[in-house]
Amino acid sequence: MENEYEAQPEEDSRKSEKNLLRLIFLNLFIIAFITICYYYTSELFGSISTIYVQQDSFNLQFGITLLIFTLLCKLAGYVHGFVAGFLGECLFQLAFYDQLIVSWCLIVAIYGFLCGLYKYQPLKYKDGMKVYYTFMSLLIGILFTAIIVTIISNNPINNDWETLIINYGFSFFLQGLISVIFLVPLLLFLYDYILARKQRHIYHLLLTHHPVDQADHTFYLKFGRTYFYLCSRCSGVMIGGMISYFVTDVALDIFDTQLSPELAVLLCILLPIPGLLDWGTQRLQLRTSTTETRLMTGFVLGSALHFLSYTRKYYFFMLFILILYFTIFGLMMYFGNKRALKKWEEEYESRRNAQNQPERDQLQ
Repeated sequence: MENEYEAQPEEDSRKSEKNLLRLIFLNLFIIAFITICYYYTSELFGSISTIYVQQDSFNLQFGITLLIFTLLCKLAGYVHGFVAGFLGECLFQLAFYDQLIVSWCLIVAIYGFLCGLYKYQPLKYKDGMKVYYTFMSLLIGILFTAIIVTIISNNPINNDWETLIINYGFSFFLQGLISVIFLVPLLLFLYDYILARKQRHIYHLLLTHHPVDQADHTFYLKFGRTYFYLCSRCSGVMIGGMISYFVTDVALDIFDTQLSPELAVLLCILLPIPGLLDWGTQRLQLRTSTTETRLMTGFVLGSALHFLSYTRKYYFFMLFILILYFTIFGLMMYFGNKRALKKWEEEYESRRNAQNQPERDQLQ
């Protein structure tokens, strides 16, 4: 009994540690995702600051970046909105402006913070008043940001407050009205209706690559009240590839530099090793991997797959490395299957002997 009581706190500690790791990873991933969305949307349609930085006259246009950023902040929350807004605007300015305008980085961050204060919750929009509160929170956030835009845009050269209010504050307020104030509540309502109407668990072999009895090999992403279960390692590969691509692309835009083929070759040799070891030792039943380990090793493997695109100069050498790694992978799979089959046969024989034991006792 003592062992049971001692094991319980240890098990609870492991669960809390796993939940903490999941919380950290998920929040970092959300911030990275919003930052990436902001950067590439701004590259296509201009950032929130573009029309105010590049011209001084009154200009009104539909803000696609403003709409997408607002929606993501509503779904994620104020911390994610603040951090991702600052990072996204900062990276965009470094890449496409001649200077870094910190004030506008702060404006976007503050706007993201304000948008995320009244965060989305599942089934919130079944109540009409909650839709109204969302509308009002957006209106207040846009109005407050418009005031900040007007104040920060004041400078010794242009200190005509009437011009500042019209060209900056009023312009931002109108842009928010036509881009955000009606569309975001509507999109949130549709999101809630589609993904939160009832609780669902989407566990498909195409996404998880593992049957239900191996659900510990998966992790889930929650959208509304819908849970999507994904293969941990494959998800890590996709996230690693996505973030690595973003980092190298931003480095190219800001510093006009690319990863050298030699460094890419070195990374492509080293980065797959942790994933191969983690998967191989588990396949050979030498140890049990964890979701966190699978995610991390998948992440570095995904990074390696992206860096592979920089190794064309050493095409045949990398072809040899790939063949070598796939050979090791195949051998581990072969011996792992043999070991699993042997273990299954031993367990089957053991159960069979246990079932036949009463008959033997009677004969004796």
